[in-house]
Amino acid sequence: MLQLPKILFVAATESDALQFINRLENPRTYKQKVGLVHGGIWHKTSAKCLITGHNPDATSAALREAIQVDKPLAVVSIGFGSALASALNVGDVVVGTQFLDAIGMGSQYRPVTLPSPVQDMMRRVLRSVPGIHGILGSIVTVFDPVREPSEKMALYVKTQADVVDQSAIAIANIAEEVKIPFVVVRSIFDISDEKVPELERHVRQEAKISTTRMLARLAVNPARVFTLRDLVGRARLCRERLEVFTEAFWNALMEGKGHAEMRGEGDSGVIKP
Repeated sequence: MLQLPKILFVAATESDALQFINRLENPRTYKQKVGLVHGGIWHKTSAKCLITGHNPDATSAALREAIQVDKPLAVVSIGFGSALASALNVGDVVVGTQFLDAIGMGSQYRPVTLPSPVQDMMRRVLRSVPGIHGILGSIVTVFDPVREPSEKMALYVKTQADVVDQSAIAIANIAEEVKIPFVVVRSIFDISDEKVPELERHVRQEAKISTTRMLARLAVNPARVFTLRDLVGRARLCRERLEVFTEAFWNALMEGKGHAEMRGEGDSGVIKP
């Protein structure tokens, strides 16, 4: 029986990765210098999920150290994103193939494009899960959240990116630098032409938050269009879609050929410890 590869999952918040974290057997949570880590058994192998926060530089530093410590075979970044492309809807899954930088002054991140074999593998993974709408697309990273439709439109015109987030470019740069296969997948939380209330960030960042606290925040910052139920429902849908993708991705890796493609190898090879 082949030993399955050790994969490091990365998420900005516990909320983004809650479905994955809840699936861990013999779960443990601990703090390292790199940040908060959830560990356990997943699909009969050891798994870790690194929680980095939304700062791209902090994400970069945490991921670099985690790779040095754990030496994973691949990195998988899961999380929510905001749509820039008008064709994307809530819950759609975007697998990053191009990573762009719109962080601003002081940023030293380089644009990154996934190799064609990896893109082909991701395309097959998406086709294997007909229950979700998924595409290969471009992700642009910013330092501050983009919430206004006008801001989304301006960023789309400038970059032509499909999705905006706050960490993808950092993950892509570190993974490329240390020559480790990686995947970044984002589930759409808000679409291009809608303004999401400030309350959204509490729903997206808090994995478990009391109803009393949420209602208190809603009272001081009422949403004109969105209700608390809407926002919580969106977060749940995004997490469910991310779980479906990670399951399909894992199945592709188990086949061996997917593992070879992620490494850019020409033949299927063998999954090694």
